[in-house]
Amino acid sequence: MISRRGLVAALGAVAAGAAIVVAIAGCGGDKARSPAATRTAPAGAAATPSRSFVVYGKPKQAQSVNHADDRARGDKLLKSFNADGLPTPPSANSGKKGERAGDSALIIFVLYADRSLTRVVGSATYSCTFNFDQEAVCDGQFQIGAGTIIALGPAKFDGGENVLAVTGGTGQYAGAHGQVTSTRATGSKNTQVFRFELV
Repeated sequence: MISRRGLVAALGAVAAGAAIVVAIAGCGGDKARSPAATRTAPAGAAATPSRSFVVYGKPKQAQSVNHADDRARGDKLLKSFNADGLPTPPSANSGKKGERAGDSALIIFVLYADRSLTRVVGSATYSCTFNFDQEAVCDGQFQIGAGTIIALGPAKFDGGENVLAVTGGTGQYAGAHGQVTSTRATGSKNTQVFRFELV
């Protein structure tokens, strides 16, 4: 027969275990389809557990800044690096539609836990500077649950897959590293699928 004190202790242990599970799954996103979606780091390693999850992003605001009027002013900088004789890629500053080298863009997403975009779990901001051939270097900040994930890397806005390196985070994502892969959701023109693999 279990004493009242023993029963209270057992219930306390169960509650503590449940709190740990909730903390690991706190982002609310879909779990990635992987047998190792959530696993604890080995003894002696960092305390941050490995986590894989998916969130869905719908653009809320976007702003592109055209720096065409600054290109002539950049000649002095190029000369200081003896780079004025280097050839400019043919598509860099052509008259074609789209961003050119030096242009920047800011995109804000609302993040959802489900594919049907009914449960909001956070937001994301992409700040991108374009180089040549309409490629960009993007800084991504994802506010999800009780923390923020920071990511950085190259991106090409052609509807394909982009992978950014996760370089850190705050709150429940403090010390996180790994990657976030973004792809266009099937059957949607602008919904993005963000797949996080954190260690």
